[in-house]
Amino acid sequence: MTGRFEALRFYAPFQPLFGAIFCCLLSVGASLAVLPLYVKGELHGGDVMVGVVIAAIAVSAVVTRPIAGRYADRRGYKGVMLAGAAVCAAASLAYLLAANEVVLVAVRILHGAGEGMIYTAGAAWLVLLSPTARRGRVVGLYGICMWTGITLGALIGTLILKWTGGYTAVWLFCVAAAAVGALLITLKPRPEQAAPTARPPLVAPSAVLPGIALSLAAFGYAALAAFVVLHLEARGIGGGIAAFNAYGFTYVGVRLFLGALPDKLGPSRVALWSALVEAVGLLTIAVAPNLIVAVAGGLIVGAGLSLLFPALALVVINRTEQSQQGAALGAFTSFWDIGLAAGGPLAGLIATGWNYPGIYYTMTACAVASAALALVEATSRARVPVPS
Repeated sequence: MTGRFEALRFYAPFQPLFGAIFCCLLSVGASLAVLPLYVKGELHGGDVMVGVVIAAIAVSAVVTRPIAGRYADRRGYKGVMLAGAAVCAAASLAYLLAANEVVLVAVRILHGAGEGMIYTAGAAWLVLLSPTARRGRVVGLYGICMWTGITLGALIGTLILKWTGGYTAVWLFCVAAAAVGALLITLKPRPEQAAPTARPPLVAPSAVLPGIALSLAAFGYAALAAFVVLHLEARGIGGGIAAFNAYGFTYVGVRLFLGALPDKLGPSRVALWSALVEAVGLLTIAVAPNLIVAVAGGLIVGAGLSLLFPALALVVINRTEQSQQGAALGAFTSFWDIGLAAGGPLAGLIATGWNYPGIYYTMTACAVASAALALVEATSRARVPVPS
C-alpha cells in the first residue's frame, strides 16, 4: 500500500501533462478515423487525395517539431505547449469550414503543427521535471498517453459518426478534447528553465545518430501497418489485422511493465537489443506459414519497438545540454515521422519490384542497421554531461 502511494505521489506532477497530450491526441485520432470517408463521401475525392490528406499532418509535424523545440527552450515549455493545444482546437474547429480539398489539406497542416508543438514542448517539460534516474520511464509513459489518445480517439470518432450520421459532431468532439488539454496545461505551474547558453542548431547533433536509428526502425512499423494484411492474404492465410493488433498489445504492455529498463540497464544497450528484437519479429512475419506464427511476429515487433523510442530518446537527452533539450527532442521525434512517411512508399516499391515477403526481409535488414547504429553510439565516448 505504501509503495502504491509513493508511486502515485511520484507521478502526480506529471499527470496534467500526460492528460494534456492524451486529450489533444484524442482530437487527432478522431479526425484521422473519419477523414477518408469525409474526403470520398463529402468532397468526392479519390484515393490519392485521401493519402495526401492523411499524410499532411505528419509532414507538418516533421517541420514543426524542431522549430517548436528551439522556441520552447528559449521562451518556455508551458507557452509552446499551450499554444499547441490551442492550435489543435482551432484546427478541429476549422474542419467545419473545410468545404474543399485545398482547405482540408491546409487544416491538416495546421493540426500537425499543433500536435508537433504540444508533444515536443511537453516531452522537454517532463524531462525537466523528472529525476535523472527515471527519465526514460517518464518519457515512455508520455508516449503511451499519446498512442492511447490516438487509438481511443479513432474509436470514438468512428462511433460518433455511426451514431449521429454526420461529421459536425466529430469535429465538435475534437474541439472539446483539445480544449480540455489546453485547460490542463493552464492549471500546471510554469517550470523554471535554464537560460540557453547558445542558440541551438535546427537539428541538434546529438539527435542525428539516434534519429537515423529510429527512422530505420520505423520502416518496420510502416511496413507492418501497410502490408501485413496483403502479405498474409497473398499466402492464403488471411487475418492479417490480428498480427497488427498483436503489435499494439505488446507495444503498450512492454512499455508499462518494463519501461524502466532504459534507466536501469542503460539506453544504448536497450536500444540495441530492442532493434534486434524488432528484426526477429519482422523476419518471423516474412516467413510465417500460418496466422499463429504471423501473430507471434507482430507480438515480437511490438516488444522491440516499445522500448526503442524511449531508449533512443534518453540517449539524446543524456547527450544534450538541459537548456537545449526541447530542440533536440523535437528534431529526434521528427525522425520517427520521416521513417513512417518514407517507409510505406518504400515498402510499396519493394512489393512491386519483388514480393510481399521481400518487404519484411528488407525491413529486417533496416532493423539490424538500427541496432548497429545503437552499438556505435554505445561504444562512442563523446558525451555532453547534463545537470541532474
